[in-house]
Amino acid sequence: MERAALLRWLESRFLRRHLHGRGVEIGALWRRFPVPRGTEVWYADRLSEAALLEHYPELKGRILPSDLVADAAQLPVAPASLDFLIASHLLEHLPFPLAALRAWYEALAPGGVLLLKIPDKRYTFDAPRHRTPLAHLLEEYEHPERFDARHHYEDWVEHVGGRIRGTPAFDQEVQDLIRRDYSIHFHVWTDNDIRDMIDFTRKEWNLSWSPVLFWPAHFYRKETTVVLRRM
Repeated sequence: MERAALLRWLESRFLRRHLHGRGVEIGALWRRFPVPRGTEVWYADRLSEAALLEHYPELKGRILPSDLVADAAQLPVAPASLDFLIASHLLEHLPFPLAALRAWYEALAPGGVLLLKIPDKRYTFDAPRHRTPLAHLLEEYEHPERFDARHHYEDWVEHVGGRIRGTPAFDQEVQDLIRRDYSIHFHVWTDNDIRDMIDFTRKEWNLSWSPVLFWPAHFYRKETTVVLRRM
């Protein structure tokens, strides 16, 4: 096992110590986070297995079945009923990440934890894109009708897809993504942006959770890893 893979394996072994009881992993798709024995976990995704296969044909034979088909920010669970939630490489896919954080907080029982893994744009294909500022997230949270999906898709097609704005190929790809409701990275961040988001939920919304672990992106870890515990 190469060094980077070994370090990631060790980190996962350490992180699983925070998971116990029953919980939900959202958007695992084809790679579930390893949980301890005796832990009860349900898997949720926004699409059925058949729809996921249509969405991601390159993952044929690898997509794992889900127990729940639900929006990530509208899980069909009772308030304060979960001991843990896992959202690995998911938050950046959500149009309204602040709404998701609030919903996940409310789903956690006291002492419950949220495990987040969020890619740092500096180490991914999102590197050419501009960071999504907290003010932008708050504006769209407070005024969801102002969320401009086309703008986000255009940014993705230009900076990730490498298409030139104003060309037929650019317009066609944008339209195709919108038609398919394709799950892109609507938002991109660095570790400092993630810290700002969490601080905002604690100081401005008075959400009573605290980071028991915050690992910035590193040479072998391309994401920010956070464990939040509800008080």
